[in-house]
Amino acid sequence: MISTRLSVIDEIFLRTHRGYGIPIALQGIWRTTETVTRQELGRVHQELAVGQLGRRVGKPRIPGARLRWDISSDSLPLEYGTDAVDDVIGWADAQADVPLDPQYGPGWRLTAAPLAHGGTVVSLVCSHALADARGLIDAAAQAFSGDTRPVPVPHPGSDARDAIAMILTVLVRSIAATARLWVSKKARAELRAFTTADTGGVAPHRARQMHAVIVDIDAAEWDSTAERVGGSANSLFVSIVATTMSELGSPAVTVDIPFRTGSGDANSIGMATVAVRGSDSPADIRIACKAAFGAPVGAPAGYPPEIVQLLPHRIAAKLTSTPGRGEVLCSNIGDIPSAVTTLGPHRSRGLATRAIHPNPSGAVSTIRMSTYISRMNGNYTLSLVCTDDALVGSSAELASAVQRALATRNLAGKPW
Repeated sequence: MISTRLSVIDEIFLRTHRGYGIPIALQGIWRTTETVTRQELGRVHQELAVGQLGRRVGKPRIPGARLRWDISSDSLPLEYGTDAVDDVIGWADAQADVPLDPQYGPGWRLTAAPLAHGGTVVSLVCSHALADARGLIDAAAQAFSGDTRPVPVPHPGSDARDAIAMILTVLVRSIAATARLWVSKKARAELRAFTTADTGGVAPHRARQMHAVIVDIDAAEWDSTAERVGGSANSLFVSIVATTMSELGSPAVTVDIPFRTGSGDANSIGMATVAVRGSDSPADIRIACKAAFGAPVGAPAGYPPEIVQLLPHRIAAKLTSTPGRGEVLCSNIGDIPSAVTTLGPHRSRGLATRAIHPNPSGAVSTIRMSTYISRMNGNYTLSLVCTDDALVGSSAELASAVQRALATRNLAGKPW
């Protein structure tokens, strides 16, 4: 069931388009060994416009009602470059440098260009408010396969009814939470910690530019390494990222780890935060992650998270600047569906998934580095994006740190 109203997390990402936090665009990057024609991509573009990305944010008519999703086929035009691309990552970095806006303008963009050594590179970007990573991949899978059906967005219903339900929910749960403060030291401590340091002690930085790296690692080697050290594919991922941070001078970090909730919202994700060190074993990290998933990030002391949806943007942004509390994000996208491995008759020889930050212009962020991993065609593809100049001075420095981290587990990454 697709939600007809924006969730708390959807609105966090929407506010980044209004100057509250760093802009975030999700991106899928495909590479093929064959030339994908403009006509083939034109069909995909048309399919995307009537699929899961074909919607925009609508304002309610009644104060207190949540923002709603409206159907919209508006889109930026397909752009197919003529200049051959040699630096795939550099080209991909620039593909979101357009005014993506899930409320007032198109929230997604499809672009492509020929590769210098043959084949085609394709980029699909969308505002994080429109979809999470799995939503973007699902939209691409339907469009690539030509199996897109117009998304039947249910009517959001009465704004008055939604406003009444919201106010009653917030009021009743807030009264209960306030009463609990009188009898629970734990609840009082949670609220005190939240109001005094909502960033969890992570110092924010001003993001002025991105440094990005993408590498492929043999999946069989990765999985056997994880099994040998008593971890999982996911805890090995977190371990490699923590070791990379250690190589860059940050031996101890807090890591946000998204997980699926199945809520039906555009961003059907929760967030767990775990403290790790580069010297921690994947087995220890696996145990720590399991504990963190049992106590995900959320509103403190039993207060309803929906309370921020009744507040002005400025206050809501201060209370919920990000969905998590860490300085590093580790997002495991999982297995890529087979429908995304081919575009018409053309088979992909590589797919990277990540979030990028179009035109950050000094926006403040607590996330120093975001990292993503997905599996396709016998490879894990690891993507890293750093916005903190104090941590990384160049993409080459980041690439070197990643390779050293992989080498600690006898792994090697093939750079894009």
